Amino acid sequence: MIFMQYKKILVIAFSFLLTQAFSQKPWYQGNLRGINDLAFELNIEGIKDDVWKKRVMSYVKLMLLDQDIQILDALIPKMVLDINIIDSRVEEISSFFVQLCIYGYSISEEEYYKSLSNSKITKNFMTTKLFSYEVVGQTDSEKLYKDIEKNINSSLNSFLNQWYNDNPKKQF
Repeated sequence: MIFMQYKKILVIAFSFLLTQAFSQKPWYQGNLRGINDLAFELNIEGIKDDVWKKRVMSYVKLMLLDQDIQILDALIPKMVLDINIIDSRVEEISSFFVQLCIYGYSISEEEYYKSLSNSKITKNFMTTKLFSYEVVGQTDSEKLYKDIEKNINSSLNSFLNQWYNDNPKKQF
């Protein structure tokens, strides 16, 4: 009887460890490998503040340049930072949405194998999302810009952490 209880516990523990060993990696893991330069686009909706927009643009570019990621005018790979703001001066709470995405080219598996068999380079590239990080938040109207900037910083840090995981030699 006691042996059966230990056996159940042992089977559960073993299956838990086995599940962890064969679990799926994050979908974006490895997608940023080999990216050394990016195009950058900043989209801000909900407010018209050109000075703040230029400040955010400069901050992002400086943060990337500090990590030796060059900003180019190329189309792809592209970093897109979308910021949507509902600034309610009437209400106490304002809302915001910050999304950082990296887009790149890819082809379907079927097209890839067709191009190998035909010895032709395919022209059927698709634009795909290589990395994405989203934050939705609410804050006081007085602290709106500061809280959005904190979330932009956390989004960029998340991207850079994944970028260093995918490009470990860039740390040195």
